[in-house]
Amino acid sequence: MVCSRPSILPAILVALAALAAPVAGLADTAPASRAALAQHATLTLPETAPRECWARYSANAGQKRNGTLEEVAFRVPCPEQVSAEFLSTLQRALAARGYFEGSVTGRADAATRTAVQAFQRDNGFNSPILTLETAQRLGLLPITLSRN
Repeated sequence: MVCSRPSILPAILVALAALAAPVAGLADTAPASRAALAQHATLTLPETAPRECWARYSANAGQKRNGTLEEVAFRVPCPEQVSAEFLSTLQRALAARGYFEGSVTGRADAATRTAVQAFQRDNGFNSPILTLETAQRLGLLPITLSRN
């Protein structure tokens, strides 16, 4: 997406160039030259929305209840977001809240799943699968605001 208000774009870019001058090596460049540089620059935003990952969970271990299989679908952190560092941070966040008592390993082991389920159950959702909402509530992932 290109900035829809081109009349303000040069002013924005001049301000950004002034802020970035020491970093970009433009400190010795005259303001007029920076303004000329800004006239030829463009401001773009990503056109694609972030990927959404989903999981399904059945509290009855996949067994039918009254002839019906009850599953819940919910958003989860995508695999590329869940690194050993992420899992270590999750374990520390759960330990700080009194839910995780094991060693911080950076692995999604049984103690981590138990702690995740206990935390989520106390917050209204009984699943050992980490939800996106829980990861955001623990401060592990940013909260995405929707655009109008």
